[in-house]
Amino acid sequence: MPLIGRTRSSRVYVAGGHGMWGIVLGPLTGRLLAQQVLEGTTAPELRPFDPLR
Repeated sequence: MPLIGRTRSSRVYVAGGHGMWGIVLGPLTGRLLAQQVLEGTTAPELRPFDPLR
C-alpha cells in the first residue's frame, strides 16, 4: 500500500510505493499531495495512505 502524505517531520512529505501503477497514479498523487503541502488540508482520498497510519 502506498505511503502518501506528511511524515513526523512537518517539512518532509512522501509519495511512494505505487509499484507498477506509479506511471498512472503519479499525476493524481502529485496534485493531491501539492494541495496538502500548500493548503494544509488532506484530501479524503489520501487518508488511507497516511504514512503515520
